[in-house]
Amino acid sequence: MDLLSDLISSLDTTTPNFRPTEIYNECWLIKLVLRHARSIPDVGFPLNFQEGSSWFSEGLLPTVFKARFRGDPLSESRTNADGVIGHIKIGEKGKADLELAKNATQFTVVEAKIGAPLAKGIAHAPSYDQAARNVACMAEVLAQSGIKSSSLARLDFIVLAPQDTIDKGTFSREMDTKSIQEKVKERVDSYDGEMNEWYFDYFIPAFEKINIESLSWEDTFKWISNHKPKIADLLIDFYELCLKYN
Repeated sequence: MDLLSDLISSLDTTTPNFRPTEIYNECWLIKLVLRHARSIPDVGFPLNFQEGSSWFSEGLLPTVFKARFRGDPLSESRTNADGVIGHIKIGEKGKADLELAKNATQFTVVEAKIGAPLAKGIAHAPSYDQAARNVACMAEVLAQSGIKSSSLARLDFIVLAPQDTIDKGTFSREMDTKSIQEKVKERVDSYDGEMNEWYFDYFIPAFEKINIESLSWEDTFKWISNHKPKIADLLIDFYELCLKYN
């Protein structure tokens, strides 16, 4: 670890030996934010941790639309979650596979953005964008964990992004709840009834429970500053470098 710390500390952005974006990016920023958010008391902020909740970055969320046979044209891979907060288990099936603990009451997925919009659809489902895919995968996590969405106190899908990007409406269409439901239903319908039971038994209850919102990095740093002003200042410095190099 000392070798890695020395390498990161040696980065000179005027004459770099590697791309600054390998450090100054949303993947590292969300890790830093979640690490410090965990110790802030629950005061109603979207990134609050409930008692016993932990976090994980870049965990894999299962999909109900997995391959039914070799070369299945409708299949998709698991979804990589930038950040997850909740009562979670990691690595019991695969090294980064995410599940919910038996008595989970929080499941929050955070998609971190700096300069990019939400990803568009996949090859065989062009309308099935990143927001719809995340929410559907969250419903599948609940299904595989045997947990009813009604038993959760917190179920959230949050896009964490720069305030000016949110203000421009960059995520408005994808984060619209009606749009998400329609896109998942279209994906389900492509299976000619095979996925209907999952849709009505798992997706719809989760969809009716879930909080879907866009949250700015700037508001997040203000919240952290109320509890950890020095850490917030360091995060803002890191964030500004992320903006510069992305």
